[in-house]
Amino acid sequence: MSTLAWELAGDIAPAEDIEAKASFWSRLLAARQAQANARVRAHLTAMGATRLTALGFTADEICALQAGELKLPSGKKGE
Repeated sequence: MSTLAWELAGDIAPAEDIEAKASFWSRLLAARQAQANARVRAHLTAMGATRLTALGFTADEICALQAGELKLPSGKKGE
């Protein structure tokens, strides 16, 4: 089957309609960052409230961290 037949059948979307997928390296780095965040979150959860307060966490952040609800910053600029 030729590419013309595919185009006429409507199976090929125009270039502007195609969503770009993340590259292998972007996905790998995102997965590694998620693993690192999980390790840091576990370490912070194991610390006491006094130590977390000394590190600059607020009381609300400490409660959320101990409840497993606090999200760590992504580290991306502009966020």
